[in-house]
Amino acid sequence: MDQPIPLAQKIYFLGIHPEKGGIRSGSVSAMHFVVIGTLLMDLYLEKKIKFEGKKVVVLSTKSDNELHRFVLGKMNQAKSPKKISTWISKLNYSQKYIRSEVQKGLVAKRLIRLEDKRFLFFKWKKPVVLNKQVMYRMIAEIDNQIFKGTTAEDELIFLSFLESAAILRIIYQDRKKRKQAWERLKQMMVKNRVSGAVADAIAASQAIAASVAASAAASSAATS
Repeated sequence: MDQPIPLAQKIYFLGIHPEKGGIRSGSVSAMHFVVIGTLLMDLYLEKKIKFEGKKVVVLSTKSDNELHRFVLGKMNQAKSPKKISTWISKLNYSQKYIRSEVQKGLVAKRLIRLEDKRFLFFKWKKPVVLNKQVMYRMIAEIDNQIFKGTTAEDELIFLSFLESAAILRIIYQDRKKRKQAWERLKQMMVKNRVSGAVADAIAASQAIAASVAASAAASSAATS
């Protein structure tokens, strides 16, 4: 597939069970927050925002992407730059819309279809994988990036979210292999292994991933 897939769509796609459909049980509690985190990094990679410390600064509100315009519009209304963790919490209130837009993007790429589901008074759309080969290719690429290494900014950023999205345990079901992958990832995220500019982006993505993990844990505790 030649069309690039934004990080937010990519992480959501990998979280879908390839056979049963729906978000895998291991990823479901954190997926809303992870999608928001990767969405922020999509905006960074497109130079719509930048990070100053742990705060988000809007550089441009113009975008051809409706979801990006929505998020940038909300950020632009703030009187001053807010922390990454603050935006993850605020955008979580719009999780239904954000998820819908991410799903629409994957449907447009013919990677998934949406099944209408209903239980009592509850209605939802269940994502079902249409192109499993793309998913398996993504997994192979991730494995290659982890064990052979990469210095590509977008790849390093994406890899930094795998643990908080519970994707590592999906890719590596063998505990020993998963532990090796996690150790490799931690080594790759050390700042002196990449340029200063990339290190700043990785630091921001790690801060987002940490906020995602904290938000997901708080959400899980509140509903347990």
